[in-house]
Amino acid sequence: MDRELVLMLLSPLSTKKFEARNRFLRSATCLAAADDNSGVMSEAGISRIAELAAGGVGTVVSGFAYVSDEGKAVKKQWGLHHDGQIDNVRALSDAVHKHDAKLVVQIAHAGGQRFLETNTTRFSPSGLRHPGLNAPTNAMDESDIASVRQAFAEAALRAKEGGADAVQIHGGHGFLLTQFLSPLLNKREDQYGGSLENRSRFFFDLYHDVRNAVGESFPIWFKVSMREGVDDGYEASDGLFVCKSLLDLGADGIEISSGTPYANAQNIPSIIGVSAGESEAPFKDYALAIKKHASKDQIVTLTGGLRSLEVMSHLLTEGYCDLLGLSRPLIAEADLINRWYEEDARPAACISCNACSRTAEKGPIDCPVWRDKHEGNWDPL
Repeated sequence: MDRELVLMLLSPLSTKKFEARNRFLRSATCLAAADDNSGVMSEAGISRIAELAAGGVGTVVSGFAYVSDEGKAVKKQWGLHHDGQIDNVRALSDAVHKHDAKLVVQIAHAGGQRFLETNTTRFSPSGLRHPGLNAPTNAMDESDIASVRQAFAEAALRAKEGGADAVQIHGGHGFLLTQFLSPLLNKREDQYGGSLENRSRFFFDLYHDVRNAVGESFPIWFKVSMREGVDDGYEASDGLFVCKSLLDLGADGIEISSGTPYANAQNIPSIIGVSAGESEAPFKDYALAIKKHASKDQIVTLTGGLRSLEVMSHLLTEGYCDLLGLSRPLIAEADLINRWYEEDARPAACISCNACSRTAEKGPIDCPVWRDKHEGNWDPL
């Protein structure tokens, strides 16, 4: 039976615009593997992503790339902020395609959520202090919004010209699009504030801008936090509205996530303590609601807390999603999919402790738990 489950999950996905060799997707993960000044991804970062493709994943989503200098969120983040980065995308695309996998480039703008030095300029919808960050932000005026919209469109075109197979706009996890959607952070009184439709408008405008830049045949995906996870934030019904509206506009894919870094431990995107069995797939019902609204050529990806073949095969056969997104399990085991293919059906080794996030300072990030277990490396992080 385990072999049947594996073969089901290894079945190909085929839509009008996108094909993948299996149903496993490496969800976007910032590797902290780029030059801090130029934003160029290092050879080590490219090799790490190539290792994932070689390890059996059918689709790889890059770590979030900032679309403009003021949109950079963290140190050593990859950048797609000027045309000189097209060659960097091409090197990444070639490395992934070499192993018969597809590359989706994720693009993002941090808005007020910049985990950098306090004197860094921060833009936000309303000029409020971002939760958890003791730093002021500048309220975006019409010219700022127009500039960011153009930056997203140009970055998406660079991804296409660099050989990527799709682009994903990061609309979750507390970054700029989340901030526009949030009634907690968005107090605007213009067309981008107030009602749910207005707070969602930035998503829709970006879709049109990017579509005009890349053309009709190039897939545009979004990643969305279905709920903000904080008091006075937006709820799942709002996230559902955004996702359904994006699909109605023509978006080619939605990746379901939830939460923000400033939420409590049970509402952050990388939930602590997930284990194989009952605690898996905490966002599955959100994905099912989106899947019921999507056409056969629109791809729904479920990410978050996936660990076992039994649960993932059930999600696929019962129509919850088209692709299954993994992040932390692939940090622990880059060859996890090949392990399953080779008939070792044990659940992912990841224990959902988030210790991997502590390694970003040295980068590229890894799993210190499994590194220490296999290599005997007990040096402090």
